[in-house]
Amino acid sequence: MKKKLNMFCALIFVVLVCDILLTLNVMFTGALSGYNTAKKMEDTERGSSYDYYTIALLPTELTDRNAKTIVDETTGKKHNVWPTQLIVPANGKADTTSKVFAVVEGVVSLTLGVTVLVSFFCFVRNVNRREIFTNKNTKHLRRIGWSMIATGIIVTANYCYDTYVAQRQFDLAGYIVDYSDSVYLDFILFGLFSLVMAEAFAIGLKMKEEQELTI
Repeated sequence: MKKKLNMFCALIFVVLVCDILLTLNVMFTGALSGYNTAKKMEDTERGSSYDYYTIALLPTELTDRNAKTIVDETTGKKHNVWPTQLIVPANGKADTTSKVFAVVEGVVSLTLGVTVLVSFFCFVRNVNRREIFTNKNTKHLRRIGWSMIATGIIVTANYCYDTYVAQRQFDLAGYIVDYSDSVYLDFILFGLFSLVMAEAFAIGLKMKEEQELTI
């Protein structure tokens, strides 16, 4: 039983680490790309560099009226496509609030991610020591839960705001803006599940204490 528990905990730990690494990769790749672009623009002739937003779209219909044409470079044939996500340039410079949101999201998400990893590691360590229904484990689970919920809310707020700004600056005929891609319910759901587990542990701890008092 302990081996299965450790295996599942290891898988969860790996997933959490991968999620944090992906977040860091996006942050550092964007920063490095911006640095390289600024450094090379004086030395070589390059296309214009844009501040941009990513916007998710839903076609109102799948007909020729709102289809976009692309060319297959291999065959040279033209195909109709209906894009569901676009990277669109901002009008002038990107909104200052968006930049602040992005920085705050990156720093806070990284901090909360480390908090989740440390709390989860401590929780698994306590379980392996047969310290299961304890106040420490309840606190670890609650810390994991609230950190995940906060991360989901912050990331959702950032992407929803970017989508809102992009919607005001960009309008594609035959398409509507899709906000569902901006909502990170997985983080919030995982956080709520951790809080439920925390309350279950709290109830188990209370029952254990009442049983000890009865004896």
